Amino acid sequence: MMLPRRSSNDSHPPIRWIVGTTVGLLASASLPLSTLWQSGYAQSFTEEEIGNYAAAILAIEEIRTDAYGNISDLLTIANEDVTRHDLRCVSADSLTQMPRTVRSPVRRLLVNYCNNAKDLIEESGLTVQLFNAITAAHREDEALTEQIQLEIARQQ
Repeated sequence: MMLPRRSSNDSHPPIRWIVGTTVGLLASASLPLSTLWQSGYAQSFTEEEIGNYAAAILAIEEIRTDAYGNISDLLTIANEDVTRHDLRCVSADSLTQMPRTVRSPVRRLLVNYCNNAKDLIEESGLTVQLFNAITAAHREDEALTEQIQLEIARQQ
């Protein structure tokens, strides 16, 4: 999923946008440096887990927009279309398609984002595996998506 860059005037984006874009960058992610980004939980989640998930989404969204903006700026300077590149945590090894002049700084930004997102997930009281399980489940379960959106709205 390619993520749109929000304008700096968007102080509170729609909740559906936050959930969709933040988890899009993380979804079923597998950092090239670790195997921590695998899901494997049943699709039944407690209210506490949903609350922790919403807190993680809100925390991650802030660093996601910064990372994506910085990467987008680097690619624009290199005359590259940011939408041509897979900018999820799983894709750090696929950055070889980028010009050499931006490959290293983009990789650094992406890996830093992914590592920071992992830390925020864990600080929110979840494992990355549980975060990814909730992410996968909410794509298939409209009621779960609604529950997450309500919790995000409550926490904002």
